[in-house]
Formats: sequence, C-alpha cells, structure tokens
Amino acid sequence: MLPEELLAKTGAIVSSAGIALFIAFVAVLLIFPVLKECNSDGKDCIYSSTAPGPFQAVVQPGYLAGSLLTIAAGVFLVRFGRWRGSKKLGPSA
Repeated sequence: MLPEELLAKTGAIVSSAGIALFIAFVAVLLIFPVLKECNSDGKDCIYSSTAPGPFQAVVQPGYLAGSLLTIAAGVFLVRFGRWRGSKKLGPSA
C-alpha cells in the first residue's frame, strides 16, 4: 500500500471517529434537554444539562470542539493524501 493511500484511509477512519463523537453529542442533547435558569430581571442566565453524571462530559463545549477538530483533522489527512498522490503522478493530461 502506498503511503498516500494509507494517509487517506487513516484520515477516513479519523473523520469517522469524529463523526461518531459528534453524533453522541447531538444524541445526548436530544435525550437530555438543557434547562435555562434566569434571575428576576432576565439578563443573567445559567444553562444546565439534565444529563446524568457520565454524560455530563459529553455536553461540554470542549467535547464539541474536540469532535469538530477530529473531523477536520480526518478530512485534512484525506485531502493531503490525495494531493500528495496526485503530485507524485504528475499532470494527468
């Protein structure tokens, strides 16, 4: 297997893992709603999830950022592998 193909396949796996993380994030948000609690004037609000303990880590902004970065890294690896493979072959026409 060529290194470019391995790079592209690795990128596909990484991107798929990121999509799975993102789907888990969305599923937890749909299953356990987020509550909005505001003070009397309605300006200062606190958002809290109704998810139980183990799922609290999934509804954090860092988890969402990590899943999106994982997807982006996977797409980058696929694109870079394809680009590198086309550079080695030279112009096609």
